[in-house]
Amino acid sequence: MPSVLTIVAIAIGLAQTPGSSTPLSQKRDVMQSEVAITTWTDGEIRERIGAKVLEHDSEVARGENVTAMVRLLGCQREKGVCRASADVVVYKPDGTVLSEMKNVDLASGHGTVAVKLDAADVTGVYRVVATVRDLNARRFGTTERLFGVK
Repeated sequence: MPSVLTIVAIAIGLAQTPGSSTPLSQKRDVMQSEVAITTWTDGEIRERIGAKVLEHDSEVARGENVTAMVRLLGCQREKGVCRASADVVVYKPDGTVLSEMKNVDLASGHGTVAVKLDAADVTGVYRVVATVRDLNARRFGTTERLFGVK
């Protein structure tokens, strides 16, 4: 009777057999998404959202108009349509939820949500987390960004 060690060695050998499988990353493109915080106006966001890299404000002031921008690069289109969305959650420095926005439309490859910071909110490092879904490709991912509130 073979030992457990022998069985494990055989299993590892079979898993490493050349040509036995192709990594998933070689079958399709990797989904890329990003999130950034900005104090730009809506017009400035529309002008700059297509930039190669989104500019991110690492620090904002309480009471300032703040927007979270989410972008999905390489959305898989079906009949010319991108079916993508994101859930965006902003966490306070103590880990509690400041705001949560569900099903932000990313059909154009990007979306924005207002982040409401009151003058009474605490200073510190906040975290924005975006869970992005590309429904045509049946894939999802999470991306996050930190920003300071002074």
